[in-house]
Amino acid sequence: MKAFFTTAILSLIHTFAFAQAPLGIPYQAVMRNVDGSVMASSTVSLTFKIHSGSATGAIVYQESHALNSNAQGLVSCVVGNGVVSQGNFANINWESGAKFMQVMTGTTDMGTTQMMSVPYALYSNDVGVNVSATGDTLTVGGQVVIVPGISAANYIPPVLGCTNAAACNYNVAATQDDGSCLILGATCNDGNANTSNDVINANCQCAGTAIGNGVYVQGAGVTDIEGNVYTSIIINGKEWMQRNLEVSKYRNGDPIPTGLSNTSWQSTAAGAYRIYNNDAANNALYGKLYNWYAATDTRGLCPTGWHTPSDAEWTSLFTYLGANAVVGGKLKSTTGWNSPNTAATNESGFTALPGGSTDVNGTYAGIGGYGYWWSSTEGGSTYAWLRSVYYNVSNGFRYGLGKQIGYSVRCVKD
Repeated sequence: MKAFFTTAILSLIHTFAFAQAPLGIPYQAVMRNVDGSVMASSTVSLTFKIHSGSATGAIVYQESHALNSNAQGLVSCVVGNGVVSQGNFANINWESGAKFMQVMTGTTDMGTTQMMSVPYALYSNDVGVNVSATGDTLTVGGQVVIVPGISAANYIPPVLGCTNAAACNYNVAATQDDGSCLILGATCNDGNANTSNDVINANCQCAGTAIGNGVYVQGAGVTDIEGNVYTSIIINGKEWMQRNLEVSKYRNGDPIPTGLSNTSWQSTAAGAYRIYNNDAANNALYGKLYNWYAATDTRGLCPTGWHTPSDAEWTSLFTYLGANAVVGGKLKSTTGWNSPNTAATNESGFTALPGGSTDVNGTYAGIGGYGYWWSSTEGGSTYAWLRSVYYNVSNGFRYGLGKQIGYSVRCVKD
């Protein structure tokens, strides 16, 4: 249980000098813990009881206040304006016998003090009360008293940190626990979707056991509307298809236009696809080449529950796998690329293959050497963002290119 110490300042207020009983008793107190430290910015519940005749006399009035201390532990209220549980403040007979005020916080008795009602009633309107910024000086009227710790300058900001000596990150200088304590062997979350059994290790770090290769785990896969089956991998909590899309219908069953002439391909603003050199073998290995309009058609190019990834989702994938200078190697399949297939490890499980493209004029290029994948994010009225990797570098790239160009599509789960 916390113990409290208060330094209180009391005075009576009245509206007509010498004429009538006080309408309220201003009360201020500096709240302290048992070790002497101020209870800064804390919730405090105070109960005031006014006894008649003696400190243990009959209770003629009782009320409570729910207060919040300031940074110096100071609370303020007016007795007479609280939540009344007994009596009526206006009906207290101040002239009949001595009055004593008892102050409690919760069930803790903070003491009882005799109230000098007549002098306060006579002089309270003219008496000034002041607390110095430094020096712990309290001035009441012409009287000066030193109250240790009352000045704002004595407030010492807490040092935040782990205060549990059993924790591996215990901070001996900390005076206030900030919830950061790490206990060896305690369960935690390392933020990596591809690890399990995360605990605080001997290095005082949260770490888990890698699932699979620690970069990805195998997903459940998905089948498109035409029955084409796609295996999938989960990277950093997102499930991606493991090969390029080859569907020729939107998810509602509508066919995606194809067979457009070069002139029509160049001018269309509707979804369409092509197969590289119209070769069925290329379709089976690399999937179809879709313009951006097909990739983002509201009828849905990807299977139900999946979508064309946004530029932000591509960025998240690239960031998770590392800097752009190395991400290409981690995405590329170790086979199926032109030599030298620089730095290809397929560490991500993405198994990127070089499906090439068909440009805005309908010309095919790049198969075996370049892989391009649309995002759903528009860059401007005529272009959109995409990602690419090349056979001869380890980099991954982000470009904004024309919406009529045909590129591969990789779907990601919603």
